[in-house]
Amino acid sequence: MKVKRLKHSKRVLAFYQQNFGFKKPYNILVDGTFCMAALKGKVDILLQVKKYFGGEISVATTHCALRECFQLGPTVSGAHKILKKFKRHKCGHENAALEASACFSEMISNSNPEHYIIATQDEELRKEMRAVSGIPLLYLSACTLFLESPSYQSRNKAEQSFFSQDLLTEYEKETLKRMNGAKEDEVKHVNRKRKRAKGPNPLSCKKKKTKTGEEIKKKKKKVTEPSVS
Repeated sequence: MKVKRLKHSKRVLAFYQQNFGFKKPYNILVDGTFCMAALKGKVDILLQVKKYFGGEISVATTHCALRECFQLGPTVSGAHKILKKFKRHKCGHENAALEASACFSEMISNSNPEHYIIATQDEELRKEMRAVSGIPLLYLSACTLFLESPSYQSRNKAEQSFFSQDLLTEYEKETLKRMNGAKEDEVKHVNRKRKRAKGPNPLSCKKKKTKTGEEIKKKKKKVTEPSVS
């Protein structure tokens, strides 16, 4: 099962690399709900996420996510301590903190320019993120990391980009152009050499001679005349 999950994560990451420009180190944006689930499941976020993604990662959070955890009090103090270990990305809400979900939504905007992978247990936030193309979603399921398959919006965007791009190189274009030119010249040459259709042979159009009465009588006479012994 572990091998299957790792293969799945590689396929999903490859999709985002090819279609949305993701590359290492992967930027993981974490909220308090993810840290709370990791604490309950005894999951070392830095260690396990690095193994799961098979390479370099950069785990970060925002001022808003930290503020939200702090305001929720002692019940989530453990999650707050874990969240404080990560880098803090500037979200622009330092003077007026938002809910973590609203903060993350604004940081992503419409194109996810920083190529964030959102790590959250918040179902509403994940639903909102699926409506925007190019946003990978990471969550914990039964103490196990899981990277969601690309959403419909992401697949649709990737498909549109694929069919709109010109896949031929300049060399291939020139070669194709030369081949098409040579083909046209060949067709013109064949058309010039093609012989014009001749009319019917005049000799074959002559009317057959009709036999006269005397000729028919002579022929009959020759047939009925007895042979001389």
